Amino acid sequence: MKKSILVVLLFINLLSAAQLTIKGKVSNKKHIPIPGVNVFIEGSYDGSSSDSNGEFNFSTQSNENITLVASFIGYDTWKRTITKSDSLVIQIILTESVNSLDAVSITAGTFAASDKKRASILQPLDIYTTASANGDVMAAMRTMPGTQASADDGRLLVRGGDVYESKTFIDGLLTAKPYNSKTPDIATRGRFSPSLFSGVQFSSGGYSAKFGQALSSVLELNSTEPASSDNFGFSLMSIGGEGSYTKAFKKGSATASAGYTNMGIYQSLMNSALNWTKPVESVNLSANVKYKPNTSGTLKAFVNYDYSELAYETLDEGITPFRVMNKNNNIYSNINYKDCLSENTCYKIGVASTYDKNEIELNNNSNTTIENSIESKITITHFFSEKVKFDVGLGDNYLDYNQQISQTDGTPIFDSQLSDHIASAFLETEIKFNKYLAIRPGLRSEYSTILSKWNIAPRFALAVKTGKNSQFSAAWGRYYQNPQSDYLKFNKSLNFENASHYIASYQWGVASKRLLRTELYHKKYNQLITWEGNNTYYPKNISNEGKGYASGIDIFWKDKKSIKHFEYWLTYSYIDTKRKYQNFKEMAKPNYVADHTFSLVTKYWANSISTQFGTSLTIASPRTFINPNSTEAIPIKTNTYSNLSVNMSHVFYLGDRYSVFYVSLSNVLGNTSTISYRLNSIADTNGNYALTPIKRDLNRFLFVGLFLSF
Repeated sequence: MKKSILVVLLFINLLSAAQLTIKGKVSNKKHIPIPGVNVFIEGSYDGSSSDSNGEFNFSTQSNENITLVASFIGYDTWKRTITKSDSLVIQIILTESVNSLDAVSITAGTFAASDKKRASILQPLDIYTTASANGDVMAAMRTMPGTQASADDGRLLVRGGDVYESKTFIDGLLTAKPYNSKTPDIATRGRFSPSLFSGVQFSSGGYSAKFGQALSSVLELNSTEPASSDNFGFSLMSIGGEGSYTKAFKKGSATASAGYTNMGIYQSLMNSALNWTKPVESVNLSANVKYKPNTSGTLKAFVNYDYSELAYETLDEGITPFRVMNKNNNIYSNINYKDCLSENTCYKIGVASTYDKNEIELNNNSNTTIENSIESKITITHFFSEKVKFDVGLGDNYLDYNQQISQTDGTPIFDSQLSDHIASAFLETEIKFNKYLAIRPGLRSEYSTILSKWNIAPRFALAVKTGKNSQFSAAWGRYYQNPQSDYLKFNKSLNFENASHYIASYQWGVASKRLLRTELYHKKYNQLITWEGNNTYYPKNISNEGKGYASGIDIFWKDKKSIKHFEYWLTYSYIDTKRKYQNFKEMAKPNYVADHTFSLVTKYWANSISTQFGTSLTIASPRTFINPNSTEAIPIKTNTYSNLSVNMSHVFYLGDRYSVFYVSLSNVLGNTSTISYRLNSIADTNGNYALTPIKRDLNRFLFVGLFLSF
């Protein structure tokens, strides 16, 4: 028995002798103690956390060289190899991470939605619950600063830029036709459902070198990740219905959906500004597959088909009715794959294609345009460290354009065809010197086969943190874009249009609570397309002699904290812009620009009845219209534009899945003011082409929907 006790005591003594005691203190560069730091030996369970004084103390049985690690959120991980001969009183100095949640981020010109690293400004769900949006991505974006109210158009008009200057990308790849077909006097909608996307990023200027062929703005839509469970959804709406089914499997999911829209009920019951001979009717079919072959790789494939048809006549007094018929077939597909080659190097490769056949009849003329667009792109991202990220990419955008114009009896008038490859390359690096300063220099170059010309576009952005919740950002860059096909079909010897952006931005607050953002900008345009003549469809003497500028200020305020269950955001934009382009005789304000635009969006969640109530108000100052074909350049102004919309969303459950009953009413106050003007195609006795006032098609629009999920 005594021998046994002796053996145990001897073993304990030897064990104690083998143990090392490691102690020390953790602080930052200012020697302020940091409590709660996890200090441990790599590859073992030995360790402890620092106390309120930053001190730690623990023992280990390791008798070889050991690696001590200290980690804490918001700081770079600290490591050091120590030996028995080292002093085991360790002084650890942690450096704040440049990627901490409160670190600086480059935001000039950009509004992000669903940024996983930071609270977002606009969530994808906001697209559905914004009263004026009615489930349209583009309409929701028009509540952001820098955009124009466009009840007669529906497409994005950003900081003085024309519609064609804004481009839309899905998962980084171009969608050449993001809107339903546009006809005169009628506002169009975005083509894609918001439910397809988990994130939205709207750049109104100063955007990354990753994107080209956009003079004014870029809208990035990021698709959702693979679903984790099966789901069947069905919607019954006052304008139609839709259904979708999602099947989840071990490493991914697949979804199929179909939708049908018919505006016949509205256009028969409501007093319309148009005589509808064929109410809007459309069919949508889509499918997507998402697959994760490993933890780092994701394959996404998406295809969407749209068919729409409509026909109407104008009801302008004293003027021969203007007849419009339109049929549109559109197929968009997108396949992309992303994965990592190593811990620090990842890549993304993808191809997107758009097929669009648009048939339109205007009075006695018939126009059939078929466009095929294919973009392929590869991007490689390498992290030299957590402070330095480097992106490089190559791309090609192919366009095939065919147009036939004839009389409605089949007599040919015009036939054109063109094709173009735009090859592109870019490189860009983001350097975070510390959590207070970051820069993003970049360079992009493109070559167009139809123009036989290169361009080189340098870009630069920076951000400086000025306080705990505030920062200053700035951006500068050159942006190029090919002339539109409607001009290239007449003259293939044109040059790139271009614009220079200058942006300064100040941001204060936290998006999940309160956020204030102000931004000053100046854009300078050169080599815009100009032409002569009275006929928009057959312009003469097309050249790159145009120029212009746009300067202004945008203000954005969002508050989700002041009142429980209540949030709101307001925007104000002022713009001073003139340009000489198209057939303008001199520098003038474009017809689509209002100097002042104000928007207010509110949402209140009534928890006791599981219902959200929302309002959306937009007010814009009068727009100025100048008839460029008239010898009398007398400007005409619209009335002040205003639109108040309200909505209600009631949430209820079927089993464990929630469903929504939704009601919205647009233009509650019934504003009947002139919203735009249309240039008449026939001259008066003096040879002048008058402008005809345009009003809303439907004075008010009531939408009711029941969205069920099983």
